[in-house]
Amino acid sequence: MPRHDWLTKILLSLLLSPILLHDYACGFISPDRIRRTNSSFKIAQRLPSPVYRATTSSWEHGPPVSSKPYMSKMLMNDPSLQKELLDSLEQLHSRTKEDQAKDKQNVAIYNSENDPLWIQIKLEAKHTIAVEPSSGPQLFTNVLSKPSLLGAITSIVSHEIATQLIPATSLQNLFLEMLHPQKDVKAISLDIMASAMRSPSSADGTALHAILFNQGLHALVCHRLAHRLWEKKRTGLAYYIQSTVSRKFSTDIHPAARFGSGIFLNAGSAGVVIGETAVVDNDVTILQGVTLGGTGKERGDRHPKVKARAILQQSCSVLGNIEVGEGAIITAKSIVTKPVKPYTKVSGVPAKFQSNIEVGDISQGSYRDNDDIHDDDWWIHPETRERGERIEHLLETHSIFLLNNDADRE
Repeated sequence: MPRHDWLTKILLSLLLSPILLHDYACGFISPDRIRRTNSSFKIAQRLPSPVYRATTSSWEHGPPVSSKPYMSKMLMNDPSLQKELLDSLEQLHSRTKEDQAKDKQNVAIYNSENDPLWIQIKLEAKHTIAVEPSSGPQLFTNVLSKPSLLGAITSIVSHEIATQLIPATSLQNLFLEMLHPQKDVKAISLDIMASAMRSPSSADGTALHAILFNQGLHALVCHRLAHRLWEKKRTGLAYYIQSTVSRKFSTDIHPAARFGSGIFLNAGSAGVVIGETAVVDNDVTILQGVTLGGTGKERGDRHPKVKARAILQQSCSVLGNIEVGEGAIITAKSIVTKPVKPYTKVSGVPAKFQSNIEVGDISQGSYRDNDDIHDDDWWIHPETRERGERIEHLLETHSIFLLNNDADRE
């Protein structure tokens, strides 16, 4: 037997002997139990260490929102609203076919008229007014009176971060001036979908709720403005937007940080801090209290690079110019100072490997495993189910075509 095994047995014997003798003397345990305990210890020494493999059944993981677009459950579970949504999408489908017949290059132009998400948000607002008439003034002012989704979300955010120095009207004009009319609108649309689809609260699972009340989404919209200002060398105004958003939403994101689309940012009082050279890819989930910072020992490119569909759980910190691989999970309160491989889970201080993640669990999973569409009212009845399947097909056809079209990218 190797020397370290003898040492282990001796140490365990010294530690356990007083306890076993005391219990034996008091009649708590029998000699047979002592022999069984010793035998079990020997067997355990020969067993290999277990290998754990995570199966991502959590609400955070799921397919990219660009491949599985938002479908409003509020509308789908009301037969009259479902029919109205289907009629609107059928009209959109007819217009799109006519445009494609005229334009042989088949170039998609992203605007309010052919945006399925904006159609659903307006119908959600009308339904909310019918249920709660007192919400009418707010919803009409912020949503129904606006010509587009970009106009609605920028109006809401502008009034939230307005100050005496820059009033809401000036801020909204700045948004409309600086944001790219197609690229940024697409990114914001995907952010709205992610906020609605990835929220763990069923009450928050509408796009209307996201654009009205989701502070993480509002902080992302403001950052996209600050980033455009930074790119145009208007650094003073970019820092002003960053400072104002930091005070309002407890979200401190440097204007130079780069973000993909479909980001779910769960801002809260714990605060989120993201440094200057950080890069966050598409479909990343960032929960409250997360820090993407530097180690204090580097200059230049010194912040993390987070790949697509990674999940950064509550109050975790990722420090230094390191990469968090695609689909990786960093558990709550962990501190990461070394690269994280794709589709792995790390945990602890400092963070260490915990388990692998099956790729199929993410690509085929859903954002809410406990809220399956087959349990919804519209799926149970044959008539509404047939309409629902048609709506789902039209939404996927038009949303994927618009959101993934490369013709209008910079």
